[in-house]
Amino acid sequence: MQAGTLAFIFSVFVSASTAIICDARNQKFLTYLFRPFTISLMIGLLVETRPSSSYRNVIIIALIFSLLGEVMMMTKKKRFLAGLFFFLAAQVSLAIAFYSRLVPGFLTWPVVPLVLISAILLFLIWPGLDKFRLPVLLYFLAILTMVRLAIELPHQITGCKPWLAASGACLFLISDALIALNRFRRPFPGAQICILSTFYLSLLLIALSV
Repeated sequence: MQAGTLAFIFSVFVSASTAIICDARNQKFLTYLFRPFTISLMIGLLVETRPSSSYRNVIIIALIFSLLGEVMMMTKKKRFLAGLFFFLAAQVSLAIAFYSRLVPGFLTWPVVPLVLISAILLFLIWPGLDKFRLPVLLYFLAILTMVRLAIELPHQITGCKPWLAASGACLFLISDALIALNRFRRPFPGAQICILSTFYLSLLLIALSV
């Protein structure tokens, strides 16, 4: 692994750890600084250490949408729908990036666990969704499609990078599931730490898949 990539990875871990700690301590200024900065470092990693390609460029677009969604979610008056829209755009971008590397002949078994997981999660959060039912359903379809395509990558492409993309996609789903349970089912201790940890790690693994 190149020295530049290692430097960016180290910086991302430091920034993400700082963001999580500051968020847990309710240090708002530092939280507002380091949460977006962590994603910005991942964008910098791709811009500075990876040659231009359609896959890289679409992943960068997905990271930019994730950055905008993160900003919306952490504002004083959290703009949930605006944040959801940007993260929906990020999921669509990731799905496009993953699909661009695949050929017809997909596996069928990943559909079963994904459908079961989504059905259980929707059953748990459905009563609390209220006016957010339609946008959350659309988002669910987008992220499940993204994860489904990501899981296909290691089956069709050799090397470790497809596994990084698939792992990152699954962690993204876990992070969003934790958000849904914490917001629409019942808040639980340490939720934000788990959410941010899985979120940043998911984006970093996806970025490293380039």
